Amino acid sequence: MLFTKKNDVDFLELLIKAAENTLEAANVFRQAMNDTKPPSETFQAVKDLETKGDELTRTIFNGLNKVFITPLEREDILELASSLDDVLDGIEASLARFDYLSVTITDTYMKGFAEVIVDSCQLILDAFKVLSKKKYLQLTQFTEQISNLENEGDRLMREGIREIFTHRKDPYEDFKLKEIYERLEQTTDSCKDVANILHGVVLRYS
Repeated sequence: MLFTKKNDVDFLELLIKAAENTLEAANVFRQAMNDTKPPSETFQAVKDLETKGDELTRTIFNGLNKVFITPLEREDILELASSLDDVLDGIEASLARFDYLSVTITDTYMKGFAEVIVDSCQLILDAFKVLSKKKYLQLTQFTEQISNLENEGDRLMREGIREIFTHRKDPYEDFKLKEIYERLEQTTDSCKDVANILHGVVLRYS
C-alpha cells in the first residue's frame, strides 16, 4: 500500500499504477490480435494483470474507508477506480471470448479495436499523471480524445456487424464474431466512462 508522509494512502499514485497496469493489459491484447498464434494463448497473461488490477482497486477502496482527508472527493476517487477496473475487466472478458468460443483468428475490426483500446488506456494514464499534479484544465484535452476514440469504437462495431450480415457465413461463427465486437465496443464505452468522470473533476475543481 502506498502512503504519504502523513501516513495517508496516496490515492492518485495508486490510480496511476492501476492505469499503468491496465495499459499493459491493453498492449498484451493488441499483441494477441496481431500475433500468428491463437489469441487465447495470451489469456493467462491478461488474467494475471486483471488480478493485479483487482488488488489495486481493493487497496483504493479500503483506503477510502480509513482515511479522512483525500486529494479529491471520495466519490470521484471511487468512480475513477471502479471505471478503470471496468476497462481492465473488459479487456480480460474480450480475450476470454476467444478462449471459450474457440475463435483462433483475428480480423481487421478486432485489430482496430485493439488500437483504440491501447490509445484510450494511454490517454487515461496521461490524464491521471496530469491529475496528480492538479492541472485540472489540462484534463480536457485527454477527455476529448478518449471520446473521439469511443466514437471510433462505435464505428468499428457497426462496420463489423454490417460485414457479418452482408457476407453471411456459418451462423455459429457469425455469432462468435458479433459477440466479440460487442464486448470490445463495451470496453471502449468503459474508457469513455473514465473520461466522463475526469470531465466532472474539471468542472468541480477548475
